[in-house]
Amino acid sequence: MKDNRIKLLSEAPVTKAILVMSLPVVMGMMVQVLYNLVDTFFIGRLNDPNQLAAANIATPIFMMMMALAGIIGTGAASYISRCLGEKNNEQADKTLVISVVICIILGIVVTIAGFLLLKPLITVLGASTGTFKFTYDYVFVLLMGSVPIMCNYAMGQLLRSEGDAMGSMVGMLIGTVVNIVLDPVFIFAFGMGMQGAAIATVLGNVFALAFYCYRYARGKTLLKVKLSLFTFNRTIWKEIFVIGTPASLSQLLMSVSMIVCNNIAASYSDIVVAGFGVSAKIIAIGTFIFMGFAAGCQPLVGFNYGAKNFERVMAIIKKGVVMTSIIGVTLSVFFGVFARTIITFFISTPEVIDAGTVILRALMLSLPFVGGQMLCRTTVQAMGKALPALFLSISRQGVFYLPLLFVLNITLGFKGFIYAQPITDVLMLVISALILLSIINKDSLMHNEIEKEKTECKLKLEKSMLEPTHEET
Repeated sequence: MKDNRIKLLSEAPVTKAILVMSLPVVMGMMVQVLYNLVDTFFIGRLNDPNQLAAANIATPIFMMMMALAGIIGTGAASYISRCLGEKNNEQADKTLVISVVICIILGIVVTIAGFLLLKPLITVLGASTGTFKFTYDYVFVLLMGSVPIMCNYAMGQLLRSEGDAMGSMVGMLIGTVVNIVLDPVFIFAFGMGMQGAAIATVLGNVFALAFYCYRYARGKTLLKVKLSLFTFNRTIWKEIFVIGTPASLSQLLMSVSMIVCNNIAASYSDIVVAGFGVSAKIIAIGTFIFMGFAAGCQPLVGFNYGAKNFERVMAIIKKGVVMTSIIGVTLSVFFGVFARTIITFFISTPEVIDAGTVILRALMLSLPFVGGQMLCRTTVQAMGKALPALFLSISRQGVFYLPLLFVLNITLGFKGFIYAQPITDVLMLVISALILLSIINKDSLMHNEIEKEKTECKLKLEKSMLEPTHEET
């Protein structure tokens, strides 16, 4: 089984390798989307726009937890893939253990800091008088579950780094099923409303994490979790944070962007906040599909880049971009045609339906361009290129989206507010592709030069050995 995983990463036809690695992750990501949509669906059944708006206002907290966990998960996954490509399994084992310990510590810090700053944090998130209490209840429970939420997210990435995409998907599926079952129990049967939805979300993450721990404990993985391997290895810590931090900055900035969006939406009305929230979670279907393809391609790129197989790296990128672009166009058309019907599924309030339909038809225009840029960014991370990864991570939200959001909202009003994201994603796809191609071409040329020099030295050595010595002459 272990040999088969290595063969999949290094030798299998590119299309097959991408599908085998990506489809389980995509399915897992769809399960993750269900996490959010299930909460939105059941909260929407309360027929209270304030509670629906509160769920959207609280979302950046969950995203921030994912981003912080992603620092560890993404950084460690990138390095583990390259270590496996270089056949350095011992270093990969150490990286796994270190990343798990760091994630636990980080989760504890988030819990403590969150409780200390909870009330001002809720205000900053954009909660109004009508949504404050509901947002507070939801975030309070999320903070209590910081450790299992963050460890669950990171360990899913670690499993994928060694080619166990199916194991990662099963864990996410378990978590979602638990959430789906418990949501109506806590929200309606126990009458806990928003707080009940948060409890169900936390427990879903607990069960998923338990599955991952079981999988490692039973030896179902290439790598082993041995606490004795924990060390302050400078190389490993540097690889985790140097690669992981830029990668997660994108998610952190997405959280910041969502906070800004919620505050701008609140300036129009809580109805717009609710409509924006539902639309954003629907668009997340496409975003998570692309994240699945990108995450599935990451170990493929990392392994082959570590093995200096640049031709295969390029083939993976090209196939991945084509696949995600086709999916993006298809989803965009679907959401455009059925926008009102989809929004109505989550909420029955006419004003929210009207606002959500308009917003969804604007945001859908991003989908054909998001997948390609995600794939490019993930590829740069998998190669261990810290500075380009940092630039690509901060550019989408920090360099382009937030400035465009402020400028267009001021100059064009509501239309500027909802069309800022599609404009940003077109720009980012072009920039990401250019940077990635430049890196690959440079590394490929350097590798070819080194191989050429090695060949020349070998030929000279062989020639000198064949030439007769002075004594023989």
